[in-house]
Amino acid sequence: MRDTEDKDTLWKRLKDGTIDCVVTDHAPHTLEAKSIGYPNAPAGMPGVETSLPLMLTHAIDGKCSVSDVVHWMCEMPAKVYNIENKGSLIEGYDGDLTLVDLETRRTITDADTWTKVGWTPYAGFELTGLPMWTIVDGIPVHSRTKEGSFKGNSLVKPGQTGRPLRFN
Repeated sequence: MRDTEDKDTLWKRLKDGTIDCVVTDHAPHTLEAKSIGYPNAPAGMPGVETSLPLMLTHAIDGKCSVSDVVHWMCEMPAKVYNIENKGSLIEGYDGDLTLVDLETRRTITDADTWTKVGWTPYAGFELTGLPMWTIVDGIPVHSRTKEGSFKGNSLVKPGQTGRPLRFN
C-alpha cells in the first residue's frame, strides 16, 4: 500500500469490523521478479515472519491495541476459516501459543529473514513484538533471545509436532 488514503481506509475498515482479520499469503518472489514493476510483476511479497511484529509495533505505537492484534491475527482467522480448536487459549483447544517481547525494538535486515528469497520489504524497519517462544500443541518449537540471532533457533524439525488442521 503506497497511498496514505488507502492505508487510512484499511485501518478504518479493520477497526470497524468490515475487514475480519489480518493474514498473509506469504508470496515470496525474488527482487529480480519484482523489479519488472506494476502491473507485470508477480503480486505479493515475503511477509509471514514480519506480520505479527509489524502489527504489534503498531499497537505499541498507539495505532491499535494488543488485544486488537490478537483478535485480528488469532481469533478471527480461526473463525473465518472455521478452523477447529485454534485461535484462543481455551481449555480443550490445541496448545498453540506465541510469546512475544513487547519491550525490545530491533531493526530488520534482509539477512535476518528465514525466507528463501533473501529479502524483506521491511528491511530497515525497527520493530517490537518479536516472537521469543513459539509453542505448538504444547511443545516449544522455536526460541529466540534478546541478544541472540534475529532468526532464533528451531527446536524441532518440521513435522515433528502439531497435528493436521480440522475444519468445521
